[in-house]
Amino acid sequence: MIKKFLFLLFLPTVLWGQAEYVTAGNPVYEFLERMDALQVISNYNSFEVPKSRGEIGKYLKEIISKENKLDDVDKKILNDFKTEFEYEIYGTLNSSQKLIGEGSYNLFSQNERYLFFHNDEKANLFINLLADGELIYRDNPDLNINSGTSLGAYGGEIRGTLLNKFGFFIRGYQGQVFGNRQTARLKKEVEYNFKYNLEPDEGYFDETSGYLSADFDLLKMKFGRDRLLIGYGNIKPFVADNSPMFDYLSFNINYEFLNFSYFHGKLLGNSVFAGDSITGGTQVIDEKYIGYHRLSFNLSPFTFSAGELIIYSNRGIDLSYLNPFTFYKSVEHSNQDRDNSMLFFDFNVKPIKGFKIFSSILIDDISFGKIGSGWYGNQTLLHAGVQSFNLYKIIPLDLGFEYIRVEPYTLTHRLPGNNFTHNGYNLSADLHPNSELFFSQINYRFNSRLRCSASFLFAVHGANPVNDDGSIKNVGGDLNLGHRVNDSETVEFLDGDKEYFRKFSFIILYEPFNRIDFSLYVNYLNNSLQNSIRYKETQVFFSIKTRI
Repeated sequence: MIKKFLFLLFLPTVLWGQAEYVTAGNPVYEFLERMDALQVISNYNSFEVPKSRGEIGKYLKEIISKENKLDDVDKKILNDFKTEFEYEIYGTLNSSQKLIGEGSYNLFSQNERYLFFHNDEKANLFINLLADGELIYRDNPDLNINSGTSLGAYGGEIRGTLLNKFGFFIRGYQGQVFGNRQTARLKKEVEYNFKYNLEPDEGYFDETSGYLSADFDLLKMKFGRDRLLIGYGNIKPFVADNSPMFDYLSFNINYEFLNFSYFHGKLLGNSVFAGDSITGGTQVIDEKYIGYHRLSFNLSPFTFSAGELIIYSNRGIDLSYLNPFTFYKSVEHSNQDRDNSMLFFDFNVKPIKGFKIFSSILIDDISFGKIGSGWYGNQTLLHAGVQSFNLYKIIPLDLGFEYIRVEPYTLTHRLPGNNFTHNGYNLSADLHPNSELFFSQINYRFNSRLRCSASFLFAVHGANPVNDDGSIKNVGGDLNLGHRVNDSETVEFLDGDKEYFRKFSFIILYEPFNRIDFSLYVNYLNNSLQNSIRYKETQVFFSIKTRI
């Protein structure tokens, strides 16, 4: 009798499991982060995103069982997620519409809309068309820039799950720039797009993501490409959205208080153009890879983790780093010290409901006997922050503060190919070594459809000075320049030419109808750079996104 009861209890999870992943920009992560801080859900890992739809569904079920703890705005937000993740929560599609097939379809409804979907006991399939439009305005009187541009993009996505365990996802879109090309590069997908930058008159850009996945509840696996975010807070210290997406193989083991995660990814290293009078030439790009693993213990309300990162290049996939269950630092030594290994620790604690403290420290290299001596090889990154939802029952407002300190030469390497970059972009936040950053943010939810945030970022960077003869004095302030043989053995934090970065941001997000999103981003920059270069710049982004 007991076995039969347990079978019936867990049967919905078996039938409704979805192995696809929820993209990193989905607002459900912001919602779950809030529920975690308020201790409405347990064992939530906010350090690593994205998560599978099945996993998101389990958290939402837990929140539904405690819905009385939510304020009025979050109750309505939860209702929207009940529609979006209806299949993962209830195993039904009653609130979903499809344009192709039976039933009604209304573009301006609050239902979940698809171009087409199919569902039966063995498989389900969901197809959508995507459309984006964006206006960008940039005003910089110091650089004599006053220009605007518009961008249009369209594409589609297909996702589904087979046999309740195996998932697939593919998304692709292409767009066109109409207007100033330089201003369009403020959009990251345009800035690092190869086709867009290939020809001076090319206005085309594109992007694609896709993967195969498997979800066996305790064990999840994925192979493909999508956006990874690693680290606590808004300013991701390990893997952020600053660089292009990359392909990777990953798996995750999650058992009650224990979580082990791993991925191994393909990056783009240093590149040069090899000219050829017959073929026209080609880009020659060095092979480069990243490895990551992390072991986490969730002893609510305290979570502690330890992990490693490895960057290696100029050879094919190294099986010693493809092995998840090893120590990268030791393997690097046995591989003749050619690679860039990093050790990190992180924790977060929720001492009271509505208040979360988190911190991470990355050790790129260190000699404990030389701590405090100024030795250049003591390379560390410290990230700490707090999130406060203590006014939750009074007003739908939350606060956040973060601090990052990156010591000189951190994330660099004596071999340039092993620095912490992908296609020349910092894998983590856009912050060079020999820097510190302060970030604060206020979020306010007017209602379930309208929310806004205001933030201020202040950063100080010690840039490498340029001598009168054109040579560079290396103080450890350039991600692309590691320590050289003739460089000083000692460094001082923030030595060099000090640069100051100030950024005020204001964001309004409005979703009047399900899957029709309006957003307004306003940035004001006030920077002081090397060689007495100063500039003030205003950036305005207005976008409309919809999914059919």
